[in-house]
Amino acid sequence: MQKHGKPDDTMQSWMDQFEADADNQCWAYFQERVSRAPEQVLRYCRDPNVKPLWALSAGRPSNPDIPSCSYCKGPLCYEFQIMPQLLYYFGVRNEPDSLDWATIVVYTCQGSCDQNISYKEEFAWVQLYPTSISRP
Repeated sequence: MQKHGKPDDTMQSWMDQFEADADNQCWAYFQERVSRAPEQVLRYCRDPNVKPLWALSAGRPSNPDIPSCSYCKGPLCYEFQIMPQLLYYFGVRNEPDSLDWATIVVYTCQGSCDQNISYKEEFAWVQLYPTSISRP
């Protein structure tokens, strides 16, 4: 390491390789799971103990990234995710400026508060594919 806690070129290269390996492992697991139902465009589970299926290890939210419910201030939990396969059904082409995402995860109030409101604002986390990761 260089002074002031900044990584030198060798350390940065090693860190980049480690992250890429984690992303590749996560991508392989994602592909294996998706291959079980390749036409699936939405994954739904209202159990607060269930986690989304992430395409990459990078770009996931940390606990502080997920806000509290704007109505009751209680915790939000994963409810459903929109899979990138939906892009195929939208007719999106694989071009540099095309619409693209790894997954979109929607978090809703764990307590399902304020049932009298027809439509409530929820929280969505969009995991994008980094430009440095090549996908098949």
